[in-house]
Amino acid sequence: MSVKGFLKKIKEIKQEEIKEKLKTSSYKALQDKAEASQVNKDFKNALKKFNARKKPGIIAEIKKASPSKGNIKLDIDAGVYARKYEQAGACAVSVLTEQFYFKGSINDLAAASKSVSIPVLRKDFIISSFQIYEAKALGASSILLINKLLEKRQLKSYIDLARQLKMEPLVEIHSEWEIKSALTAGAKIIGINNRNLETLETDLEISKRVAPLLPEDIIPVEASGISSPIDIRKGMELNIYNFLVGESIVRAENPEDFIKNLINA
Repeated sequence: MSVKGFLKKIKEIKQEEIKEKLKTSSYKALQDKAEASQVNKDFKNALKKFNARKKPGIIAEIKKASPSKGNIKLDIDAGVYARKYEQAGACAVSVLTEQFYFKGSINDLAAASKSVSIPVLRKDFIISSFQIYEAKALGASSILLINKLLEKRQLKSYIDLARQLKMEPLVEIHSEWEIKSALTAGAKIIGINNRNLETLETDLEISKRVAPLLPEDIIPVEASGISSPIDIRKGMELNIYNFLVGESIVRAENPEDFIKNLINA
């Protein structure tokens, strides 16, 4: 699939990063470790509960930096923050593991996974099965798959592989034009990203357009630009009950209270 702008840059960086990792890592050993992992926290069920209750479920993110905002909080202890998120009532933790722009690492994923009993999502730009096995081996319960970044067959293959490893993936789209390809690939949890990953522009109207077009059996997750209980309530008016929130939580003086306020929207 042809991509441009930021998404093109990050794809090129990821291709080089994976190439370098494969020089020093055994793909087979990683695969074996992932398949032997006993971590089985049900990401889909965690989100489904909030849909059923019609209450906000917060996927709270560990986010150190971003390409649009620069450094946010570089000294985050992923394990400590993940515990804070769980104690505040988050339904899951998202961990950004991309190194170049987001300053994350797979060590953050491992630390968060070991520290909580709720599911942990690996949020990265996944373009290789290596990254999927790596996520499972480090304790992830789900992975982010970006529809626009992957060819149709590749997306379906990665969804199938994630499920084989007992990880229900979050498949991200940005427009109504992407719904068909995500559904055809078998997505059950669809993230509506209000941010265009090619231009990095955020528009909260995206969710308003896309959410009403999703089938009833799909679990929608709204992401990007969510910073207040008002944003949560607007999402719930569209029958969205799960929200991925990063920057505003990390920047909050008290992340736990901030999460509680979102949950009580």
